[in-house]
Amino acid sequence: MKSKANEFKTHLMTGISYVLPVIIAGSLVVAVAKIISFSAGYTDLNEFAGTSGFLHYVYLFEQVGWTAIGLLNLVLAAYIAYSIAGRPAIAAGLVGGALASSTNAGFIGAVVAGFFAGWLTNWVKKRIVINGSLASAVPLIILPLITVGATGILMALVLGGPLGWLNTSLLDWITEMTQSNVNNVVLALVLGAMIAFDMGGPVNKAAWMAGNALLMSGIYLPAILVNIAICIPPLGYGIATLIRKKNFSPELSESGKGSLVMGIIGITEGAIPFTLKSPLKLIPLNVVAGAVGAATAALLGVHEIMPPVGGVYGFFTVGSGWAYLVGILVGAFIIGIGANLLVDFRDDKEAKTNKQVNKNKDLDELDITFDNI
Repeated sequence: MKSKANEFKTHLMTGISYVLPVIIAGSLVVAVAKIISFSAGYTDLNEFAGTSGFLHYVYLFEQVGWTAIGLLNLVLAAYIAYSIAGRPAIAAGLVGGALASSTNAGFIGAVVAGFFAGWLTNWVKKRIVINGSLASAVPLIILPLITVGATGILMALVLGGPLGWLNTSLLDWITEMTQSNVNNVVLALVLGAMIAFDMGGPVNKAAWMAGNALLMSGIYLPAILVNIAICIPPLGYGIATLIRKKNFSPELSESGKGSLVMGIIGITEGAIPFTLKSPLKLIPLNVVAGAVGAATAALLGVHEIMPPVGGVYGFFTVGSGWAYLVGILVGAFIIGIGANLLVDFRDDKEAKTNKQVNKNKDLDELDITFDNI
């Protein structure tokens, strides 16, 4: 059972890893277009769809970004299928992902379609074997006919409706949550904790994917909260090395510089070398920092104005950008201070040597006299 769960996780993470650059690139393009339109005094570029001139081209540029974001379900389903069964499964995965979008089944539908396409492809490859001159017909004709046809029937006729209803219901529920300050804080606590829990692992990616799937549906706040939490762990450990450099081995002290850069860019994996030093102490610290940092930003009123860009510099793509920065700094300093209090990051040999030096120093300073004997 455990191996099946690990296999499922591997295939899902493969799909998400291929989606990452598509979503990031699309969000950046849309954000650049939005910034240009805001600078020109316009909040909506759609009014320039049928015009000419500079802002019409900015509108077209924005549509490039939205087109990239719209590929999320196709890419996710296709590469989950690819992870399971290789190239022969890609066609069925693409069709399943496209139908997940057209039936409003969304992210959930894309995941279901990807796994079904991959498993079905493997099943067909094992069951249908033709030798001789017609052997080439299997990968070119028979396999695509069965896999694409069956995946299409599953998504269009069987699961499209129920999954579309489920996805729409979830979107409506989250939309209602984002209308309340109290619920915003709860949402921030949950997403922030998930992002910081395993720093690039399945829990982290589940939260990231949820935020970006909602972004594709026009709900930007969860993605903003996710972007805040992503910066916190690596930035926190980078700050920790600056606060108390002597508490770190030379290697980790040097890694702190890279961790600061990764925190600014928004790459949680920069915190992994530090967290591995004492996971039982530092994972809870990371979770608290991620949750508190995201919740702080939500309490201070961070809000959506455009598809957000990740990283510390993403503050210019959100409303109340100062709240975005404060949330990141609050979470980062929780780690920066807490990590130094909880863990000795020096090598064991180095730590023992320092303890012995301090012990000898204490003995040297101990003043014992026998004048009265």
